[in-house]
Amino acid sequence: MSLPREGVTIDYLGTLVRKSLLNHLLTVPAAVGVASALSSSIVNPTWAQRLKLARPFFFGAAALSVALEFNNILNRGCNNNWTNDSSWDWTEEIVLITGGCSGIGARLAQLLLARNPKTRIVIVDYAPLSWEPAHGTTVGYYKCDLSDPKALHDTCEKIRQEVGHPTVLVNNAGVCRGFTICEGSHSDVEFTIRTNLTAPFLMVQEFLPEMVRRNHGHIVNMGSMSSLIPPSRMADYAATKAGLTALHEVSYQCLP
Repeated sequence: MSLPREGVTIDYLGTLVRKSLLNHLLTVPAAVGVASALSSSIVNPTWAQRLKLARPFFFGAAALSVALEFNNILNRGCNNNWTNDSSWDWTEEIVLITGGCSGIGARLAQLLLARNPKTRIVIVDYAPLSWEPAHGTTVGYYKCDLSDPKALHDTCEKIRQEVGHPTVLVNNAGVCRGFTICEGSHSDVEFTIRTNLTAPFLMVQEFLPEMVRRNHGHIVNMGSMSSLIPPSRMADYAATKAGLTALHEVSYQCLP
């Protein structure tokens, strides 16, 4: 395991333990081996005594690792709606990322291209593209003010005509004005809500019907801890993220 760019973190240490001491492919055979050795009459009495002392550790590690693996299976099933879609081909997929000119959206696009350079990426943002796509990759940039419903619709129609129907929609674009409720103007609040909450609703309306028709697609909504713990001077931003969480949770109601 190579170190992440952040260095040694608790997440890295947890993953390391999970893949070694709590790896069910290692702990279960080890526990079976200990049990077999203890039941054998050819084991040296000294080693038999040591194995008896270590037996709770081996059995406990095996039980915990199996429980963790079962939890992983349940999580994967829940996250994928208990389906296994083998039709995904990242050479053919079209990924639309709002706010992909910088930050998380840009990094996501770069990671997808690093995984498969033939994946078609569509960036929708008002800011100019701040990163250079690698040679041989397909990245389309569409300038759009996502707070303007008409501009949003026209841009989506243009994308359908020039690129095709996105199979992955990532609602990542977001703004934060940093005003208190009393300080912010009406236009500040409206701009934040239209960009962070209204735009994702409209983007889902634009592209979800075709995903449903094809029975093929993903929608990713970029959330925030502020939806649970609103920080100071970010009431409007936190409210939009809470609304985005609600949109994400009930999107299944659009499905037949």
